[in-house]
Amino acid sequence: MAREKSAMNRRQFLKQSAAFGLGSLMAPAFARQVYAASKDRVAVLHSVSADSLNPYAHSASPTYGIWQHILEPLVEVDYAKKEFYGVLAESWEFQGKKWVFRLKKGIRFHNGAAFTSKDVIFSINRMKTDKASLQRSNFRDVVEMQAPDDHTVIIATKTPSAVFLDRLHNRFMISKAAADKYGDQMDQHAIGTGPYRFVSWQRDGNLVLTRNDDYWGPKPEIKEVVYRKVGEEAGRVAGLLAGQGDVINNVPVDEIPRLESHPRVRVEKVAGLRMYFLAMNCTLKPFDNKLVRQAVNYCIDPQAIIKYIYDGNGYMVDGPVPSHVIGYDPNLKRYPNDPKKARELLAKAGFSNGVEVKLYFSPDRYPKAREICQVIADQLLKGGIKTEPVSQEFVIFWGKDGVNGGKLPFYYVGRPFVDTDTFYDQYFHSGVTKRIGYSNAEFDRLMKEQQSTGDQKKRVALLQEAGRIVMEDAPFVPLYNLAEVYGVARNVIWKARPDEKILVWDMKIRS
Repeated sequence: MAREKSAMNRRQFLKQSAAFGLGSLMAPAFARQVYAASKDRVAVLHSVSADSLNPYAHSASPTYGIWQHILEPLVEVDYAKKEFYGVLAESWEFQGKKWVFRLKKGIRFHNGAAFTSKDVIFSINRMKTDKASLQRSNFRDVVEMQAPDDHTVIIATKTPSAVFLDRLHNRFMISKAAADKYGDQMDQHAIGTGPYRFVSWQRDGNLVLTRNDDYWGPKPEIKEVVYRKVGEEAGRVAGLLAGQGDVINNVPVDEIPRLESHPRVRVEKVAGLRMYFLAMNCTLKPFDNKLVRQAVNYCIDPQAIIKYIYDGNGYMVDGPVPSHVIGYDPNLKRYPNDPKKARELLAKAGFSNGVEVKLYFSPDRYPKAREICQVIADQLLKGGIKTEPVSQEFVIFWGKDGVNGGKLPFYYVGRPFVDTDTFYDQYFHSGVTKRIGYSNAEFDRLMKEQQSTGDQKKRVALLQEAGRIVMEDAPFVPLYNLAEVYGVARNVIWKARPDEKILVWDMKIRS
């Protein structure tokens, strides 16, 4: 009875808009039947896909999780401990303007070539220079790399970089030997050191992988993996229930009861790392005016979204960053919900009659994005801001004509991070990316100082000070973290990760 009441409240909250219902959506046609999960094969129906075979032409957590089956990073994060551990790297040492990495021995690529320090240097250089790379900003301070032997890499930076391990997170190593052999066609072969080998790929279709039986680490149980992009929420749910897929991501909260009661599937939930927020490009009107940006902040009530859209499966961010990340400041609070104050600020900014804006979002990337942006538009209207939600496919939304090209003035987005530096550097540090176009000299000074200090307590204090500046300048509206919700076949033994990666080598099949 309580859930029926909650569902009715949600329908009322959305004004019974049929446009947002899942019932009218149809499951996509599948190219061929995908068998139920077994040790021979698992099919993942995913909201996103590898949009190209260039491993550096993206910067999205779920896509990292797909690539990580084939390619591997030097380091990975233990989220429970909030610390890094080695994958291809055995150990590392911070020496001011230098980082020294010792590589694990005995690792080979899928082509049989030994993994060495030359591959690390080649990979980082490509991330820095590839015109299609969306990861180059992570290595902007790298001035020199040396390989004194096959298993040692020395990376020199312009200034001491205490956060360099975070820059290496999700940065995958590729084979220099493969590049020498295949040249510009090397990506078509997708050769890495990972637990799975590349078989085939179709844009917006299937990515097929097979187990690497010569893998240097523990061998996965499952032989073949199929990733299929299914952008529609209803399509993923229908595919899971029909046995056409074994794992799906971004399960709608109103579908949780149905999946929980189904005999073949179950629900996996974990508190996510991704903070959702509204971004305002400070170089584009009307968001070049701080008063307008502050007005937007005063309009928004995230608790209403969590309650009515996500049925309580979320956690409001009370300040610029969530409470579970390094750099959180408990004394720094978000703007209160005050539409009257918003109208006063708009009038002071010269918009006595309000403003009209477009709010961009990607429904195939972020759960319930369409409903959320409509609710946000309703909240903004109360503060004098007439808003038109604009839907875009993720490849357009995220590309050079969208977020990463600095072309969108106002958009709904999410970013996972365990260290505040990751978020601040990518969105607010001058010249790092074009995503927001924000620039503040004092904020930049604090960022530079915290990035160069090895004293963690001092670094956190500097991040907190930077947080006070960015909240005052208001180039964004912090919203919430959500529970990451997955649908999983009951015979698949797997625990969801907070970073949105679906790693099949972590799975086992119940007989």
